[in-house]
Amino acid sequence: LRHFATSPLRHASRLVTLVLLALACATANAALLVNVEGVRGSGKTTWTLSGSGTTGSGTIRTGSGSNSYDFGDTGRLPLNREFLATNITAGRNSPLFAVTGSAQITVGSQTRTITHIYLYASQRGITGDEFGIRVNSLLRYASGENSSWTGRFTLDLDISNFNLGTYRSSRSSSFNFNFSQDDVTLIFKETAGVPKPPTTPEPTSVPEPSSLALLGLALTGLGFSRKRKGATSRT
Repeated sequence: LRHFATSPLRHASRLVTLVLLALACATANAALLVNVEGVRGSGKTTWTLSGSGTTGSGTIRTGSGSNSYDFGDTGRLPLNREFLATNITAGRNSPLFAVTGSAQITVGSQTRTITHIYLYASQRGITGDEFGIRVNSLLRYASGENSSWTGRFTLDLDISNFNLGTYRSSRSSSFNFNFSQDDVTLIFKETAGVPKPPTTPEPTSVPEPSSLALLGLALTGLGFSRKRKGATSRT
């Protein structure tokens, strides 16, 4: 405090630097950050994945087979609140939704493409809704491996299917990435549509002055010709 009183500006700048470094470290250590955006009524949402972390041992399953949407290492990641506005299913009680685009998860030297997102509405008012992923090929990993998430894809789900806001993984996660509280974050945000440019009627073509002059000469010539023809007939 004594040093702060003698040079408040210098120490205040140091304090701001420390805060920014702490925030940067917190962001860098985010295991998985998912930004979900969409225009209401468009029927689609865009999902952007980023982040890195350290795994526990486990498996990420594919989107096929009898256990594709049952319990599994990434099958049921409960979040802290209900992020689904409606109890949605992809068909026949399946909570798996195919993605369009390119997003990957890398664990150690293994990279897999994300093919499906798992969205499950839990018992209302009791626990948070659940989120998970499925990949193109079975991914087994050991404890202590580095993991990272990259890419973007779209889902055929409208932003109105989700409750806007920020949601984080609960401590009772079965995701098996050794994620602690707040390590998995989903952010749902509504974006405004791009307005269509106004349509303007095509301008009515106006004859150029030269065209009007030619037309006048033609009419004068026609009148002179008729007058001369009439004089000749009388003669």
